[in-house]
Amino acid sequence: MNKLLTPTNWKKTYHYLRKNGPRAALTAALEHLSEHENDAYTYIPPSEEELKRQRLHQDVSDIRFSILVPLYQTPELYFQEMLASVRAQTYENWELILADASPTNALQKLLESVDDPRVHYFKLTENKGISSNTNEALSHATGAYTGLLDHDDILTPDALYEMACAIEESKKTGAIALLLYSDEDKWDGSALFYDPNLKPSFDQDLLWSNNYICHFLVMETALMKTLLLRPAFDGAQDYDLILRACGKISQEAQTGKSLQVLNISRVLYHWRCHRESTAANPQSKRYAYEAGLKAVQENLQERGIAARVSHSRHLGFYRVDYEDIFRDRPEVAMVVGPVFDKGRIVGGALDETGKPLYEGLRKGFDGGHLHRAGLWQSCPMGDFTNSQVRPKLWAEFLEEHPKETDKRKAWADFVHERGCLILYDPEKQ
Repeated sequence: MNKLLTPTNWKKTYHYLRKNGPRAALTAALEHLSEHENDAYTYIPPSEEELKRQRLHQDVSDIRFSILVPLYQTPELYFQEMLASVRAQTYENWELILADASPTNALQKLLESVDDPRVHYFKLTENKGISSNTNEALSHATGAYTGLLDHDDILTPDALYEMACAIEESKKTGAIALLLYSDEDKWDGSALFYDPNLKPSFDQDLLWSNNYICHFLVMETALMKTLLLRPAFDGAQDYDLILRACGKISQEAQTGKSLQVLNISRVLYHWRCHRESTAANPQSKRYAYEAGLKAVQENLQERGIAARVSHSRHLGFYRVDYEDIFRDRPEVAMVVGPVFDKGRIVGGALDETGKPLYEGLRKGFDGGHLHRAGLWQSCPMGDFTNSQVRPKLWAEFLEEHPKETDKRKAWADFVHERGCLILYDPEKQ
């Protein structure tokens, strides 16, 4: 019961009840009580030996990273901890660009004792909002890649080293990594790290459902300067930027360029939770979720996809309903929905071995604090029991595999060899 007996969870439950009604609230509360996937999570930092090795290995790359931090009335402790986390990076080729729109000079005075030429402070004449302030910081960026860091969060000491290594590894394959993101967790400001967001490889459909990329985000500076952050999407400005960047990368890739969006499967970012943060209190910035919905809707429209975007039961998570998914998205070969038996999932989205991704999950549950089982997403294989397939492609498959006994595996291989997708729609009937 301790999971529910906290002020934050009581607030979340109250607002969820008002939004979705008592039945949905009861189901959500039961799921919350049954969550166990992150109960035993412990952030394990790199060892001192590993950090020393990284500091000695500066020839791993010559990439300079520009870290942008827009400041506004940042508490001094938060500012000092954020600054210390950047200066503690084992990879030393970086610049920190601080754009301060605060009405006082308190933060500037704190920097008087900091003797580090990589730290650049700019006092803004007025507060124009998070997007405009970040764009001002971006205008001073000289690095090949730029990362976004909130003024009250911190980086792990190996964050930039891991990013540099991933970019260099991408080059070895002949590709160019234009956008990279890492896992993240939440932080209470002391020694407690919890609620890890362990992210999958790039999944456009999951991204349209939720900004799962979030932190730590690093993007090629030239691309970010081309796109900029848009004030009309303040509150979800990073989400809007990511959606547009991924759209541009996808568009460029269709011309034959080998471009990548890369996930680094390691926690490199600690998201501080306090009363005003959306991490601890989703109600604190409801406008951000409206901006996020608008960003997804516009992104789909720009890609010529006729669909309606709505809020899901959970703030910050969206539902996309297509007019005709096979018409508007030629890359989609199959859409599968969940298959239930006795109120539990027994089929639908499958992993590479044919096992249901959400096997045993109770009907009405969304799969934990990240609600992944309740979101559109791509999957390796699909169950035919509750599905739709692209008719022409299915006919081609049957012509090539008329006597195939394991049609699920053969179909999945056939689809992926053609660069097509199998999608999971959690609400498919």
